[in-house]
Amino acid sequence: MDYAFENRLDFTLFDKLQAQKDSEPHFHPYSQLVFPRSEGVQVVIGSAPPVELAADAVLFLSPFVRHHVTVGRADARWDSLAVNLSRLGPEFFNSHYLTPIQDLLHHGLAGLLFHGGTAMHARRDFFMIRNTYRMEYLISILQIMHTLSMAREWHPLASEQDHPVEPRDIQLCLTLSEYIRNNLAEPLNITHAASLVHMSESSFCRFFKRFFGKPYHGYLIDKKLEAACHLLQTSNMPIQEIADRLAFNSASHLAMTFKRHQGMTPGEYRSRQYD
Repeated sequence: MDYAFENRLDFTLFDKLQAQKDSEPHFHPYSQLVFPRSEGVQVVIGSAPPVELAADAVLFLSPFVRHHVTVGRADARWDSLAVNLSRLGPEFFNSHYLTPIQDLLHHGLAGLLFHGGTAMHARRDFFMIRNTYRMEYLISILQIMHTLSMAREWHPLASEQDHPVEPRDIQLCLTLSEYIRNNLAEPLNITHAASLVHMSESSFCRFFKRFFGKPYHGYLIDKKLEAACHLLQTSNMPIQEIADRLAFNSASHLAMTFKRHQGMTPGEYRSRQYD
């Protein structure tokens, strides 16, 4: 089974998504928590058999765990919290303050299922979080991770050796993801990207489509628009300047592309964020 590389935390520390259905098989370079809303939510980790999650449970997955979440009933849904603590910087991430959380990340390679009081407290804190830049939400994220790391019992769902993606594939995905993120101001071309990972263009196209789930150009547009959303939300930068910074031909080109993907203009998106 093919697993796509997903990285939606290029510009944020965390991302909360609600009322999701089936996910494609994937892996990503950050942790993820799954909060079932009802019975009928299942997870498959690597090649392990599917496991149904209780409606009051919390599933913790460490970075690079191959998995996909499915629903077995039409009304089943689940919420998700993606967290990339490494964004806080190596000095903090590797400090003694996070030693219990680092242990959690190690054991989470098997997928850890939490029940009882631990799950209840984590779910309570989760529902208070919003996808906005406020210190209280960052504190809630750390509190959830701390609560899970201090739990006395957890239930591993798979063998820790059963599901890692090939290290070479992980490194190539990370190299390409970092290159795209750091060069969004440039009109990136596929020839240079292929040479970066020592592939021919045809091999590169096959690799990229397999692990990123879409062609290179489509993925690049998605990342430029993610960056545009981030700048619209966190700055007063004029739309023309955002277009220039992200290598769009003009502000109208950005607006047309943005509306096609987001269903609204950049100005409308910015107004909604302020509202």
